[in-house]
Amino acid sequence: MRRLAALPLAGLFLLPLLLSLALVLPGLTDAAAVRALLVHPQFSGALGLTLLTGLASTALSLICALVIIFASGGAGLARRAGLFLALPHLSMAIGLAFLIMPAGLLARLVAVFAGLMAPPQWLTTQDPWGVSLTAALVLKETPFLVWAFASLLNRDDLRAALQGQAAAARSLGHGPASTFLRITLPQLLPQVKGPLIAVLAYGLSVVDMALVIGPTQPPTLAQLLWTDINDADPATAARGAAGVLLLTVLAGVVIAAAAGMVHLVQPLWRRFCAGAPRVGAVRPQHAAWLWSAWSALHVVLVLVMILQSLAARWPFPLFLPEAWTLKAWLQIAGDARPLLTSFALAVATAAAAVLACVAWFETQPQKADVIPAIPAILTLCLPSLLWALGQYRLFLALGITGTWAALFFAHALPVFAYAFLFLRGPYRAFDPRWQQAAAGLKAGRWRTLFQVKLPLLKAPLLATAAVGFAVSVAQFVPAQLAAAGRHATLPMEAVTLSAGGNRPLIAAYGLALMALPLMAFTLAGLLGRPRWRPS
Repeated sequence: MRRLAALPLAGLFLLPLLLSLALVLPGLTDAAAVRALLVHPQFSGALGLTLLTGLASTALSLICALVIIFASGGAGLARRAGLFLALPHLSMAIGLAFLIMPAGLLARLVAVFAGLMAPPQWLTTQDPWGVSLTAALVLKETPFLVWAFASLLNRDDLRAALQGQAAAARSLGHGPASTFLRITLPQLLPQVKGPLIAVLAYGLSVVDMALVIGPTQPPTLAQLLWTDINDADPATAARGAAGVLLLTVLAGVVIAAAAGMVHLVQPLWRRFCAGAPRVGAVRPQHAAWLWSAWSALHVVLVLVMILQSLAARWPFPLFLPEAWTLKAWLQIAGDARPLLTSFALAVATAAAAVLACVAWFETQPQKADVIPAIPAILTLCLPSLLWALGQYRLFLALGITGTWAALFFAHALPVFAYAFLFLRGPYRAFDPRWQQAAAGLKAGRWRTLFQVKLPLLKAPLLATAAVGFAVSVAQFVPAQLAAAGRHATLPMEAVTLSAGGNRPLIAAYGLALMALPLMAFTLAGLLGRPRWRPS
């Protein structure tokens, strides 16, 4: 029974991941492809842009997240930041592009005060330095890190310990900023290594956001490799595959270098933390505006996309459209296949992931969690190009490329990884006394599970399903390879349209891509409420 219950997680997640990596890793021995990549005229520029955007976005996201946590103390931020997790990276990139492009809303606002009659000739979207891509990544990744920090501070044991230590520091003359830097920060940072590595790996290997808002001459390394992988010429595709492996090695080297730097500065950090008390002038209220500004900016991006999706005619420098239309939305409704495909895949993969995780947690000992936990962490920390390419080769070998089965497995891999990591903590922390009480009332195992345990775990189960749903909807790289042009999802359509000039339709697809995860998180929040509350 125990082995049988582990089969869904093993068959839908562990085995496909291991087979995918096994099929792609031999590409390291293709010396000709590696040499062809190294002599590519855009390689050096792409490598530099990748390092710049990946490192800068990770560092800025961490700084912004820490400032927000310092300003709020983490109170109530986990749920609010969790809402931003529902917004796909691609939608954020589309919204930011419409805001900062030369004829975007920001330029129109400037025109109102400066009297401009033509769009300013500034480099914003797809700038050669990757500034817009970095800004888009920071905009999206900061709430994720805020959520990671706030979730830690929601733990009763850690919060109580930090509050006691902060009170002792204040009694010794330390101000709020000094207390945060010397007491809170050293205890929080080591516990968010996983999220930080995931943010860095994503920043170094992002494809869909880079295609929409990233530089083009040269592109980032991930963009360059994506073009090669999709080329019909076998030599060019092999060059792209070798580049994917090189990108993975690069990510590992950068992460190792960052870990080495942390180790080197630890003595200096300890000396700083043990230094004399500093009252300082920086207080939490001085930084409290940052989270409000972050939230307001997300609202502005959504409003920009709504305006753009309804604009029939919007000449510059008018601040609002001159004429309105529902043509873009009618076009999506007229061909709803991408929307329905994304929705069906998200429901199927999220449901399968939650059921498989529950089966694992119910039948396997807690010490066995390391078996799927390590591959799950690897899935989030490895460039998606790596395992997506391995999946594609696996699907080719099985002859299922372009089928619904291939699409399901392509979406299932990241969904299962997120679901396991999200659900593991709440499920393993379930108080066994509830089960003991049910057993004392002569309730069997199945009745206890369905009438006691699962109802009490309703909120984390629904939240995990919503996270899995959102992760599935946002998939682009693995889905594009698995679909082989026979199926289309919302991210595929949005990226394809971003290369054209139909702005209302691009905005409508960006909003549709955003609406599905928001619907899932809203539904999970409503259904996850307890049926009764203590008075």
